[in-house]
Amino acid sequence: MDYCTQLLKEHSRINMNGIAELVGHSPIEFKKIIEIIYNEKPPLPQRASWILAIVNNTHPELLVPYLSLFIDTVSEFKVNGIKRNMMVVLSKHTIPEELQGKLIDVCFNLILSNTETVVVKTEAMQCISNIAKEHPAIANELKLVIMDQLPKTTAAFHLRAEHILKSIN
Repeated sequence: MDYCTQLLKEHSRINMNGIAELVGHSPIEFKKIIEIIYNEKPPLPQRASWILAIVNNTHPELLVPYLSLFIDTVSEFKVNGIKRNMMVVLSKHTIPEELQGKLIDVCFNLILSNTETVVVKTEAMQCISNIAKEHPAIANELKLVIMDQLPKTTAAFHLRAEHILKSIN
């Protein structure tokens, strides 16, 4: 299948679910979606990134080989939809020990950014919170950053922050 043509055909949940169903059973086909995210021109990368979140719900194992790549590149994307979808994926995976430090740095930078969307920030908080369950010392730093950000953010951030603060206490 020509995934680029299909992604451009219709920007809908039905279309994305259909593509996700096609690639969700094959690492080779799924890799084509990754290649679109990193090699094609807009709007293809953003639409293809939506497939990440969908496939992650049904076949999370397909995303494991790309976790390091996502951590290394998520901050470079200018399109918030791509960042959001990658952060959603990262927040739902157990991150290997050797990648945790890099992810923590990336996430703190995203949370402290004045330009990131609330969804990207909240998913970054979730990633750090997940790691803090294994490494409680990180929880204190996360608490400080959340408290710093509360006066600067929205109600959605406050709700997620409250949930995360409860989970790390």
